[in-house]
Amino acid sequence: MALLTVLLALGLVQIWGSGAPLHRDKWFYAWRQHLAQRPRLRDNAGLLLGATVLPPVLLAAILMVLAEASLGWFGSLLVAVPLLLYCLGRGNFNEILSSYLRNWYQGDLDAARQAAAPLLPESGEARDSRQLHEEVFRGAAYRAFERLFAVLFWFLLLGIPGALLYRLSALYAARQTQDATASRWLWLLEWLPVRATGFTFAIVGNFAGCYRAWRQCLMCRERSTSKVLEDYLEGALGGIDASECSVGLEVGEGQRICGAQLEGLQALLSRALLLWITAMALAILFDF
Repeated sequence: MALLTVLLALGLVQIWGSGAPLHRDKWFYAWRQHLAQRPRLRDNAGLLLGATVLPPVLLAAILMVLAEASLGWFGSLLVAVPLLLYCLGRGNFNEILSSYLRNWYQGDLDAARQAAAPLLPESGEARDSRQLHEEVFRGAAYRAFERLFAVLFWFLLLGIPGALLYRLSALYAARQTQDATASRWLWLLEWLPVRATGFTFAIVGNFAGCYRAWRQCLMCRERSTSKVLEDYLEGALGGIDASECSVGLEVGEGQRICGAQLEGLQALLSRALLLWITAMALAILFDF
């Protein structure tokens, strides 16, 4: 059932380009705003976070139970696929990255920056091509992780409630950037998935380089998720890092290396996803 749910959700993403038709988050932000008006919740960041995120997760769990009780496996599938689609990341990742690379190779830095805006931090102010590439690479690595691999990890571990718990926590933290409690909670939710994803990168990429980075970051409690992912990916891609890129786009070799790094990232992500799906299929085949 889990494998079929994932395949159907990913198939719809391929058709639509993303899960955009189901990505309607206004209800969640309105719900959070409503709760924030209560003095007791407003004054306690952790309590507000829990009161905002947990009721929808509990409701999703109840819906799954009711669907299975009334319609069996078909009912579960009918509810699980839309909910999993909702939990996947926002925006068309491949289109954003392709648009960025197209402008990057053409030497249009301003257009490349504009195309990559969804991947860049709001406070990012890249002054040259090297800094822009560093920000795009780091942003693309994290977006790929949070939109898919973290969601699938919690879905496989806890089902739809787990996937929804992660997505709502990510939405909450994205809006409450100054809330240390929300940021720390999201970091905790990502701690296991990012290490599982990193080990996958080692298998489908440069094993020696990625595994070395994976061991160094294994028990780290200080590095952010995006920094850990960046270290994993640079190892998995053979040690090419952004410092090898040129400061000016007129230097063709540096420009080519930067573009090749992002193209390698796309290919690595595809192989990693294929490995996860294969592992799920083998687990079902051998009844693990």
